[in-house]
Amino acid sequence: MAKGEDQVYRYNGRWYLPCNSARLAAGPFLPASPNWVEQHVELPSEFLLDRHPGGVRMDRAGLAAAWVHGDSMIYRGVHDGNLAIFQRYDFDYLYNDSVVVIEKVGDEEGFGAWALKKFVIKPPRSSPQGECEEPIHWNDPEIVLYSYNPRVSPYRLDPFRQYRVHGIFRRALPIQDVTLVDSDVIRGLARGRQ
Repeated sequence: MAKGEDQVYRYNGRWYLPCNSARLAAGPFLPASPNWVEQHVELPSEFLLDRHPGGVRMDRAGLAAAWVHGDSMIYRGVHDGNLAIFQRYDFDYLYNDSVVVIEKVGDEEGFGAWALKKFVIKPPRSSPQGECEEPIHWNDPEIVLYSYNPRVSPYRLDPFRQYRVHGIFRRALPIQDVTLVDSDVIRGLARGRQ
């Protein structure tokens, strides 16, 4: 991805966030594909953010989007063909049970398979416990990705593969509520106002 492609722009009171080309699987990981940004999504004027589980309001400047493919998140209100809005991950800590955009890194540079899943960290079965049943230490915790559809089985991350969390899911927009703008156009408009 070229520098500046993943930038969020503000123009005429509206926010424009990058729309990633990577297909966001709501189901099993899809085959690895390249990711780039050629379009930005114009956020609706009424677009509001929920609060992060820790009580911290998310910054619009860190938002991005990707198209959802599959039905594993339907009981979370995310359907095939929706546009998922996510807060890019640059936090010090990832909350257990967060719904995240996660990438299984591909074998070639710039290629990967993205998925939208609930991220759960489980202590290993042999994890020792203290007096209050808290874990004393974890050696190689098990990380499992869950869906919001009982027909889709959980997916355990392979400890020998490389994964990258891109962000925390914020909300989904149906296709009829999405306005896309060519990235070069919004960059030029935003630069013209500086």
